[in-house]
Amino acid sequence: MTSPKTPFERAMALAALSGFRVALGPAFLAAKRRSPHTGHWAVAALGEMFLDKIGILPPRYRPGLMIPHAISGAWVAQQSMKEEGIHDPSVPVLGAVVAAGVSCVAPLARMALNRGLGVPDVFLGLGEDYLALNLGSEATGISLGQVTEITRDAVEDLRTQVAPSLPPIPSLPAGVSHG
Repeated sequence: MTSPKTPFERAMALAALSGFRVALGPAFLAAKRRSPHTGHWAVAALGEMFLDKIGILPPRYRPGLMIPHAISGAWVAQQSMKEEGIHDPSVPVLGAVVAAGVSCVAPLARMALNRGLGVPDVFLGLGEDYLALNLGSEATGISLGQVTEITRDAVEDLRTQVAPSLPPIPSLPAGVSHG
């Protein structure tokens, strides 16, 4: 995929990702940088996507949740431009505005499509995530295949770190039916 033309466009795309999911902008930025923290951000973004689908997260347009999206958008926009050697004090502010705007508009659009067309929210959420992943892929030059690999590796790393500390899962005594 081709990247947006300018560093500013790439920075604002990353900010928009933070409007969709707080951890998604940082996850793509970390992946672009090949940061050792990429997996942590990927798992956080995946968890956020999962919690959204099962309906645990309150609406992002509420100020308590909009603020973290805006902070994430400001940070990724500033870091993206800094990586390009550009220091513009307006970029974090614009990144925050873009992220806050997306965090308001995306759930409202989902609600309108759900109520107006009857499309189940879970499908709208999946479509939103697909749109966000494509935007991140385009902004960073990381293919969707690479996104899948990064996510798979991150989940596997988490599993290997967490599984040894979990107690063994009890099994049924021999001769007891599972059905």
